[in-house]
Amino acid sequence: MELAVVMSLLVLLIPIVLAVSLELEKGMKTILAEQALRSGAGAFAADVREDLRQGKNFRLTSEGWLLFEQPEEGTIRYKLDKRRIIRSVSQSGQSNFRGTTVLIHDVYMVHFTPEAGGVRIELGMQNWHGDYETEFFFRGRVDP
Repeated sequence: MELAVVMSLLVLLIPIVLAVSLELEKGMKTILAEQALRSGAGAFAADVREDLRQGKNFRLTSEGWLLFEQPEEGTIRYKLDKRRIIRSVSQSGQSNFRGTTVLIHDVYMVHFTPEAGGVRIELGMQNWHGDYETEFFFRGRVDP
């Protein structure tokens, strides 16, 4: 009799404990994944900030890639390729871009919007367990 009561309690408690632990694990994965995306977006903003502060003549290509001029480096291009934002440089007077610097991974959407005095960037990121969207505005160089 006592054994039957104990077994029936175990039959009820084991699925409950497993369900609670699975929900807890799922919640932790989501929190960690979103935190990783936020951290990546913050690092991207820090990397891009100095480039854009020194830049001028912000414009978009027909594909939606951002182009701008820097006094020391020439023309800088930011483009989205295979869920990565890539930075390339073209020296003054050249038409081809060289060098590839991957600035951020897990990007599914980026919109560059040149505005008077700077660039607005809308960024959408997604990984297996989370997603994150944010928007930045960076001022460009102002010539006196």
